[in-house]
This record gives sequence, C-alpha cells and structure tokens, in this order.
Amino acid sequence: MDRARAALTAFRANPDTLDDLYRAICQDIVEHVGSSRASIWLFNGVKDAITSQCLFDSRDGTFSSGVTLSEDDFPQYFDAIKRDLKIVAPDAEHHPATSCFDEIYFTPLDIRSLLDFVILEGASPIAVLCCEHCGVIKDWTEADVKYLHQMSAVLGMTFKVRAKAG
Repeated sequence: MDRARAALTAFRANPDTLDDLYRAICQDIVEHVGSSRASIWLFNGVKDAITSQCLFDSRDGTFSSGVTLSEDDFPQYFDAIKRDLKIVAPDAEHHPATSCFDEIYFTPLDIRSLLDFVILEGASPIAVLCCEHCGVIKDWTEADVKYLHQMSAVLGMTFKVRAKAG
C-alpha cells in the first residue's frame, strides 16, 4: 500500500496526477494479493454501466483503460455488486454473478478467479475495485478481501479530494 499512499499524497498536492494514483493502487493490489490483474472501474451517472479507468496486467506489465460493461449485458453481475457490494468468486467461470463473462471475457484472457469490491459515496456505488487471477483458480482469503477493503478507502479519499478540487 506504500505506492498508493505516496501517490495519494502527490494527488492531494496536484489533482493532475490521478492516473498515477490509479496505477499505483492497481500495482499495489496485484503485489499484495498475488492476483494477475487489478483494475478500477467507475459507475456512470445512472449506475447502469462501469468503465475501466485503469487495468494493470502483471503478466506483461501493461496498463489499459476504456472498456465499458453495461447492466443490460451483464444483469446478474450488476445485481450482485449493487446488492452485496463485493463478489468473491474463486471459480469465476461457475459463480452465479460472474459466469456471464465466461465466453467473452474470462476464456480469452484465461481468467479463473475474480474478487470485486464496491466503493460507495454515501449509499450510492461510485466505483469497483477488481482483482482477477489467470491460469489457475485462486482461493481468495479473508486477508485479500480485507486488503481490497483498505484500498477502497484510499480510492474513496481520492473521490473526496477530487470533489473538493472540482
């Protein structure tokens, strides 16, 4: 979490460093929980779609962004994240909330496990932190879930700083 804390400090001084903060959060998550990929997704205004702001893939060290997922296309996933505020899916291919991604997302990217945590502003979801593990199934631990919860607090601070600056 050191990378993310340092980036949050820099962001507080200069809001133009938001992308650096997102990258630091994703890298810290991958390093700490041992996942293959980590990403930050923001909800749109009506909460029926999320768009990736930063995705880090540790397998090749690349960052990407810009993918949008719609509730119309993945209703069981959106229902679960809005209702439960987290998804712990060691076997993502067969998990009721995530099996909808299998053929179009999990299989091509060799994703086996998913761990998602929703960030709230008040009672409203504003973002999702996502961990994905590729190649083999990863049994997410309570420590993994707790760490993702801690990182959501860091990300939540980001939104508060941005709101004050904006």
